[in-house]
Amino acid sequence: MAAKKPSTLLAWVGSITAVFSLIAGIYAGWDFLSGQLERRRAVEQFLAAEAVQLRAADYQSAWKTLAQAATVDPSSEPVRHAQEDVAMQWLDNIHVSGGQTFASIAEELEPVLTRGAASAKSPQRQADLMAHLGWSYFLRGRESFSGLDPEPAYRDALLKDPANPYAHAMWGHLILWNGEPYAKASEHFAAALATPRPGLRPYIRSMQMTALDNQDTDQNHMEIIRVANDIRKEHGDLDPHERHNILNLYWDYLATPNDHRAAFLSAIPPLDHLDTFDWLLQREGPRDSDPLTHAYIRSSLLEAAGRRDEALAGFRALQSRFGPDISATLADGARKAIVRLTAAR
Repeated sequence: MAAKKPSTLLAWVGSITAVFSLIAGIYAGWDFLSGQLERRRAVEQFLAAEAVQLRAADYQSAWKTLAQAATVDPSSEPVRHAQEDVAMQWLDNIHVSGGQTFASIAEELEPVLTRGAASAKSPQRQADLMAHLGWSYFLRGRESFSGLDPEPAYRDALLKDPANPYAHAMWGHLILWNGEPYAKASEHFAAALATPRPGLRPYIRSMQMTALDNQDTDQNHMEIIRVANDIRKEHGDLDPHERHNILNLYWDYLATPNDHRAAFLSAIPPLDHLDTFDWLLQREGPRDSDPLTHAYIRSSLLEAAGRRDEALAGFRALQSRFGPDISATLADGARKAIVRLTAAR
């Protein structure tokens, strides 16, 4: 019986060793799990902070916050997805200040866009990212010759998602930037507006307006009025800069001698002209710095719409407000309109 003791002792030692190994394994597993939970909490906090910064359009801070999150967990899919969203939104609303340039911002964002375009799971997401990659090429090319043509990126995006509103709007913008006819660009803008993604409509309209503003031609001016009229009918809005520019078009074509006055007035139906002009003035509100000129334009639009009695009353009221410093063009125009409208009664 004594010969069996060593075997029993070894069995006890083995058992104890196994227990300690199990305990060590449990502690190691718990340490790993604890670390994972800690990293997840840290990433969630970074993502929550980034969401606040993104809502405030503080793209640079959001970008830095996500870089910190990526340091904590480089493989986090939510972080990668959030980086792509910030990159796209930053490019959609890009402004520069201080020592920034369009090119410096675009170059910083491009690796995330490229990575996302290569790994996106849905064709729509892939196309969104590819289109924005093309837009970053365009922004870089504005400041210096980058050697990167955005058009292939737009084309590739549309191969993935033929209805992609970003690719169509950006391509339409590029066409007008290059001085090509509006008819070619309008096909892309129409396709972008037909997208079943209504939240992107303000962005598409803004791109359309920006593209038309790039060329100071009578044809583009007429298109700007048509687009503004459509935006009004859609219950959309324009930013203050766009509103100011369109009111200046009314001034150029109606408050000063202009050979294209008739073409401007026929760009949209007369009553639409009147409604659009009133809509622009309502949104200007207290910022309306030229009420006499705007009253003259409105009376001219009333006359063009066939509302002659109202137009005559408007010109007469305007004439009574003229002081010694009023523009001779407005004074002469109002006088002639009163004579013309009085004779037609």
